[in-house]
Amino acid sequence: MKNILSKILIFATLFYACSDEQTVINTEDKTISTFYLNAISDTTGRMNIVDSVILDGVIKLSFDVGNTNNKIEKGDSVNFYYVGAILNSTNINSYMNEGNVFVTNVDSIAQQCGLEGMIGRGEEKGVAGKNNYIKGLDIGLTMMNEYENALIFFPSRLAYGDNRIGAVPAGSPLIFQIIVTKIKKN
Repeated sequence: MKNILSKILIFATLFYACSDEQTVINTEDKTISTFYLNAISDTTGRMNIVDSVILDGVIKLSFDVGNTNNKIEKGDSVNFYYVGAILNSTNINSYMNEGNVFVTNVDSIAQQCGLEGMIGRGEEKGVAGKNNYIKGLDIGLTMMNEYENALIFFPSRLAYGDNRIGAVPAGSPLIFQIIVTKIKKN
């Protein structure tokens, strides 16, 4: 009897853990898909999306597609400006409010959001598609063109997963606004 009760307890614990994890995933998926639908159907002109691409769970919404003849490929050196935020709102007017932004290399936004330790960083210079960034951002960069201005967003499984990192709670989908300034083919 004790053995049966132990098995039931283990099953119940696993079931609860799995269903709890599924709830987090469903909540993230709903936030991401609702934000996406709100952005592409925006009638206020706030978003002004000119292109959208979905690849491997990463969504890119372009404000300006830039130079489509110079697309970033895996291994290319890339310079870019970015603002990263927790995507916890489906409202296209408040997705990057001060409370959500956790990282940037844009001084004015760092000051506005109280991220003084990020002031003076300047352009990010790195290699795209070579696991130098969190997975969602790495995939997103390889979807961009030189001079493109876009939003890239993705679920926590392509970011920090179940880990809390600094101001980013565990299980948080992320959104980045990226402006690519230079690509060097490698």
